[in-house]
Amino acid sequence: GQFSLSPLLNLKSVLFVPNCPFNLTSLSQLTKSLNCSKTFNAESCVIQELGTGRMIGVGHEFGGLYYFRMQPSASCVAVLPPKLLHDRLDHPSLSKLNLLVPSLKPLEELGCESCQLGKHVRSSFPKQTEKRCNSVFTTIHSNIWGPSHVTSFGFRYFITFIDEFSRCTWVYLMKDRSELLSIFVSFFNEIKNQFGKTIKIFRSDNAKEYFSFELSSFLSSHGVLHQSTFSHTPQQNGIAERKNRHLIETARTLILNANVPLHHWGDAILTACFLINRMPSSSLENKIPYSIVFPKEPLFHVSPRVFGCTGFVHDISPGLDKLLARAIKCVFLGYSCLQKGYKCYSPKTRKFYMFVDVTFFEQTPFFLPSTHDSVTIQQVLPIPSHLSMPLQPIAHNQEVTQPTLSTNRPIQDTPSPLLTYQRRTRQIDSTLPKEPPNSCPSPSGPPTTDPSDGSSGWPIALLKGI
Repeated sequence: GQFSLSPLLNLKSVLFVPNCPFNLTSLSQLTKSLNCSKTFNAESCVIQELGTGRMIGVGHEFGGLYYFRMQPSASCVAVLPPKLLHDRLDHPSLSKLNLLVPSLKPLEELGCESCQLGKHVRSSFPKQTEKRCNSVFTTIHSNIWGPSHVTSFGFRYFITFIDEFSRCTWVYLMKDRSELLSIFVSFFNEIKNQFGKTIKIFRSDNAKEYFSFELSSFLSSHGVLHQSTFSHTPQQNGIAERKNRHLIETARTLILNANVPLHHWGDAILTACFLINRMPSSSLENKIPYSIVFPKEPLFHVSPRVFGCTGFVHDISPGLDKLLARAIKCVFLGYSCLQKGYKCYSPKTRKFYMFVDVTFFEQTPFFLPSTHDSVTIQQVLPIPSHLSMPLQPIAHNQEVTQPTLSTNRPIQDTPSPLLTYQRRTRQIDSTLPKEPPNSCPSPSGPPTTDPSDGSSGWPIALLKGI
């Protein structure tokens, strides 16, 4: 077989000897296969390419043998503390953590306070057996969550699409429920173009957006059977309801763990979806949803990091002064689904950065704990949320500030004088009939968004998580 000691040391014709106490390498075979030279001294052995002289490996002498240190990889994380792995990988359960990293010692508990605060639930009822489809994208389950009490850069809702066979989930952020049609058409075309599959059954609840004339016409024209639930019977759409609950619980835990402000709940939802798709699922006999849909793709194109930690993004601004800082301090808010990089945000510049050149301080949350939030996390991410009052969205480039307590307000020595007014006699025209007061005034029109909102021009792929 083949084995890689480092990105520059790839060994071929490797033999597996179970009873051998060492991993031994033949230096003569290594010299022939890699066309390299070796330099020995009392403490080390240096391997260099003959053509370029570049060093491709160093071995250190110990006990008469030269030991080569293997290059650590993003997937080789067994040496990290279990709590750090738990924080990096979206706070999974102990059973899933042991499946991902079998070399970890069996743990009874991690003592994660954020998990207790964000995922604590009542005892569950016995599960009912469900007949599962036998191929991907045959049946898609969907549900809309929202609105949230706090907008996330103008977004108040999110919609989920769950493949019943693989349990892989797609999440899209929405400003208004009317965006359902355009988002579903984009999702339908993506599945058809990327996988060569056509959705056969679309299952949802009885929300009116799912039964609009435009969406019903689109489904019928493509031969998609639309199944819905009875009124006030969410159990019939259990897959989507449970997935939304899983997303909310995980996002709440991520926010609490790193003291992230509540207006970043949209990034927490997308990050939760990204990582849940890459965790073993108990409904799939501990298989990974992402690996079922993308069997040839690696789980992570970049190493996972702790949500909400401090990151330093390399500054590539042109004409940067030589004495200015070379990095921008940001908060890590997730991953890019279109690029191999990290999604970071700078409150100072109010900009998002998609970069791979990021240095992380994973043990240092970017935000300090706040004790005077006017809105609690339970109000922002409730389970479930049924609100009817519209909320005014905020612009994407508007600076979101937390309420503060003023302690330096001057105290007045003398009270302010009281202001009074005298009611005037109402003049009534006796020639005109009296009209009853209007109890249902006409609305002044829908709320308008700030044209400077940068999120209105984002590609739809940047508003989704998978």
